[in-house]
Amino acid sequence: MSQNKVEVNTVKPELTFLKKETSYRILDSNVEHTLDTDIQSLEKYLSETTGFGKTEEQKDMDYAHAQYLWKTLQNDLKSCKLNFILDQNQYTLLTDLILKRLEYDTNTVFIAIELVDLLGSMKGVKFQSDEMKSFQVTATEITYIYHLIQNHKVKGLTKEAFTFAEILRRIGEISKIVSYYDSTAKNFTEEIAKWALSLDADSAKLIDEIPQDTTSQNS
Repeated sequence: MSQNKVEVNTVKPELTFLKKETSYRILDSNVEHTLDTDIQSLEKYLSETTGFGKTEEQKDMDYAHAQYLWKTLQNDLKSCKLNFILDQNQYTLLTDLILKRLEYDTNTVFIAIELVDLLGSMKGVKFQSDEMKSFQVTATEITYIYHLIQNHKVKGLTKEAFTFAEILRRIGEISKIVSYYDSTAKNFTEEIAKWALSLDADSAKLIDEIPQDTTSQNS
C-alpha cells in the first residue's frame, strides 16, 4: 500500500526566553503537547489512509474524519492560552497605556473593550523586586493589544522607550508561536484537498491494475 507524503515546511519557533539567567516558558508544556499531538495525528492519518478498494461511502467517511482532526487542531489553537510575561515596569506601562493614556476612536474603542476581562485579571497585581509575572492570553487578545499600542510613540531613548521595546518583544515572541501553529493548520487545508483527490486516484489505479479477461479474445 502506498503512502501519501504530508509536508509541513514551517519551522517551530522558540517557546522560551531567557531573562537574568532564568528561563520563562511562553507556551506551557501541556498546551504544546496538545497542539503537537493534533498535528501528528492529522499527518499520520493523511499519510496512512488511502482509497484502495474502498467504496464512495467509505471514502466520504475518511474525508469526514480528516476534517474532524483538522477542526480539532483549529479549536485547540483558538482556545489555547499563552503566557504574556512582564516585569513590573512593563506591566505598569502597558496597563497605563491601555487604561489611561491611549486615545480611542470608532475603530479601536471596541477592541479595547474586548480586553476588559484580561485587564481585570491583571488589575492590582503586586510585584517583588525584579519579579516577572505571567498573564495568560489568547491569540486574539495579544493581537488586540498590539493593534492598540502599535502607534504609541516615545520621546528619546528613555527608560520608557526600553520598557516599551521589551513589551513589543514579548508580543513578537508570542505572535511567532501563534503564527507557526496557525500556518501549519492552514497548510493542512491544501494537504487535505490533495489527499482527498488521491483517494479517487487510488481507486482508479486499482481498477486499471485488475487483469483483463482475454479468453473471449483468444477464442
